[in-house]
Amino acid sequence: MATALTALRRTRRARRLGDTEWFDLAYHVYLAGIFGGSAIIIASDYIGDAPLGEAAVADAFAHGPAVLGLLAVLALIGGMRSGCEGGPVSVEAADVVHLLLAPISRSRVLRQPLLQRMRAVMFGAVLAGGVAGLLAAQRLPGTAPSWTMSGAAFGACIGAIFVSSAAIAHSSRLPGWAPGLVAIPLVGWQVWAIIGGIVGPGDSVGSLALWGFRQQPRDLLGVALVVAMIALALALAGRLRVEHLARRGDLVSQLRFAVTMQDLRTVVLLRRQLREEQPRSRPWLRLPPRNGGAGTAVVRRSVHGLTRIPAARFGRMVLVAAGAGVSAGVAARGSTAAVIACGILVFVVGLDLIEPLSQEVDHPDRTFALPQQPGWLHERLLVGPVVLAAPIALVGAAACAAIDPPAAPAAFVLAIPMMWAGMSGAVLNTVRDDQDPGSGGDGLLVPPEFAGFRDLMRTLLPVVASTIGTLAILAVRAQPDAGMVARCAFGLGLYVALVRWWVVHRVDLRQRWETFAAGARP
Repeated sequence: MATALTALRRTRRARRLGDTEWFDLAYHVYLAGIFGGSAIIIASDYIGDAPLGEAAVADAFAHGPAVLGLLAVLALIGGMRSGCEGGPVSVEAADVVHLLLAPISRSRVLRQPLLQRMRAVMFGAVLAGGVAGLLAAQRLPGTAPSWTMSGAAFGACIGAIFVSSAAIAHSSRLPGWAPGLVAIPLVGWQVWAIIGGIVGPGDSVGSLALWGFRQQPRDLLGVALVVAMIALALALAGRLRVEHLARRGDLVSQLRFAVTMQDLRTVVLLRRQLREEQPRSRPWLRLPPRNGGAGTAVVRRSVHGLTRIPAARFGRMVLVAAGAGVSAGVAARGSTAAVIACGILVFVVGLDLIEPLSQEVDHPDRTFALPQQPGWLHERLLVGPVVLAAPIALVGAAACAAIDPPAAPAAFVLAIPMMWAGMSGAVLNTVRDDQDPGSGGDGLLVPPEFAGFRDLMRTLLPVVASTIGTLAILAVRAQPDAGMVARCAFGLGLYVALVRWWVVHRVDLRQRWETFAAGARP
């Protein structure tokens, strides 16, 4: 039976690849590695951050293991939460129906999907860790290859911790409240290790990232613990629950198709289904009935929709905003590349904040059936998200102030405008495809030679739009005075006003462009 299972999977892989030869795949990987690696190296050299002084280097090596160890602790808790929600692996429906009901060991059937999931997550974490190590080599003593290797090793450990803890939690049938119960002591312990200088539970894994300059044999204890977690997860692979695997398999197949079609809204909805997120049956706050015009009704609907956001999503927005604040603090202290991470995190927060607008865009037939213009409706649906973004932005400002205390006044002044500017990318991504279902599309044909470039620009443009707001961090870092802070706040306000104007008038602008393009055709 084991031989038959291997043959079935080999045949399925061959049919999916079709007539593609292995050297064609190797050639694509080679090109991606050459061009991607060259772009990363050139970009890191272009950033060219100044090296740290001796005191700053000593402080980094003293507190670095505890700070990076916090990432390992968060990966452990995040993996446990994913496991309690049915993760971490997904199995195709054919495997559930045929292989798991066949007279063959369930561990043998499920071990390969678990290894594939672990390999994919670790590969992504290795790339991220290697890039972070390459950027760290500009500011810390040591060679670039050694820092790149140490960062990649740290990333591999983080990815392995996440998937292994998820598999262990899933196999052990842990209840949904278990990750929260474990998070309180572990996170508190690790934070106290950062503040008080004691040894934390994630220090040995965090110290592995600093092997680019100094190597400590005791850090191998953390590596051994990660290897033990991987072995335990593989040993418990046969205890993964079939009903969760079947459900996740169907959702993951839809998720892959949505990613292929670059439908980010569908990706967000499917991810929420994977996490089993449901709107609250009872709102957090009941709004009193109020008579008013159409604009008041739309604004009330926007606010009322946000009162049904589940607690898990609120917590995720707060944590991601705190991560954006940490990235902003790191950028303020001299690491320019952290601005990109801050922009991406703010974009992710914006995707959750503009949920009332996203739900309206999901039903264009209803939107265009109303007597009002879509831009008028969408502008008022953003009132609730704009108000809710203010306290979330202050959480990011507090995190930035904790990382860089001298930048605290500027952080609290610019936090809310930066959050609004960061939401603009999410707004652009949500409303750009909104059009009348009866219009038959935009009518503009793109040559095949430019289709790939267009798709790439459509994917990157929203993230770039969110990152524009975070450039204020670099301006204040170059000239840290009240005048520059005021100018940055004014510039962010103008940028938000421009996005608001585009949201209101985009349908009219698109119709004018289509009329012009139709008149230019022979």
